[in-house]
Amino acid sequence: MTIAAGPVGGGRRLRPARWLEPLLPIAAVAAMLGAWQWSGRYLNPILISTPTEVGRDLVELVARGVILEPLAESLEEMVVGGLAGIAAGIAIGVVMGRYQVVEKVLSPFVNFFNATPLVVIIPLVIIWVGISQKARLLFVFLIVLWPVLLNTLAGIRNVSRGYVDLGAAFGLTEAQMLWKVSLPAAVPYILAGARVAAGLAIIGMIVSEMEISLTGLGYLLITYGNSFLTGRLLAVVLVASLFGVGNVLLLRWVQAAFFPWIIGSAADQR
Repeated sequence: MTIAAGPVGGGRRLRPARWLEPLLPIAAVAAMLGAWQWSGRYLNPILISTPTEVGRDLVELVARGVILEPLAESLEEMVVGGLAGIAAGIAIGVVMGRYQVVEKVLSPFVNFFNATPLVVIIPLVIIWVGISQKARLLFVFLIVLWPVLLNTLAGIRNVSRGYVDLGAAFGLTEAQMLWKVSLPAAVPYILAGARVAAGLAIIGMIVSEMEISLTGLGYLLITYGNSFLTGRLLAVVLVASLFGVGNVLLLRWVQAAFFPWIIGSAADQR
């Protein structure tokens, strides 16, 4: 394997030849699937199903329509609750970052709720909203809110003083300073928070469907787990994992389409 490398102290990583880069992840996945398929010959099928069995079960669930309605319901809760949490997190983080008084007032509450395992508030959510989709949406919203809020706050706080002074020299108003200086400088932090939130939205969706009311993919996971139908269980796990892949691809598209300068600056450092 050809290895390209920079100077020893130059901060550049050892990397394979360019033509080999796209093949490495494919080879790694193929090797993992091959080892998994081979090990299935020696393991109890109740403990683990082979990739071919999982694929067959997934096709059957889709063909029979068993998974389609739960999938749509889970997707709706993840998207609606997640987007609401991201929007609220950005808004509150910006206000806290721009106004010290607001930050001092809200910081104790933000720190308290961020440090609290949100699973423990599920009984409260049920009491407040009831056993309904609203409760599940509220839980996804709450679990997504905090990483976005804290990352946005950090981004607004860490805007270069030079940018702020330059904006003041050009006579920018408070609103112009926010839209033209603070928010653009905080975008990498906001996107980092959104990436964390995207993963948490899936967790919140599944946990709420298991703990608040049995529905969606959470219901299928509980049902197939209790029935020891490992192939179908792993098929649902695979679908939930694809949600995560979709979230990552969507965020990459947003970054490439609307904030290409972030990609460019990162590429220059590689």
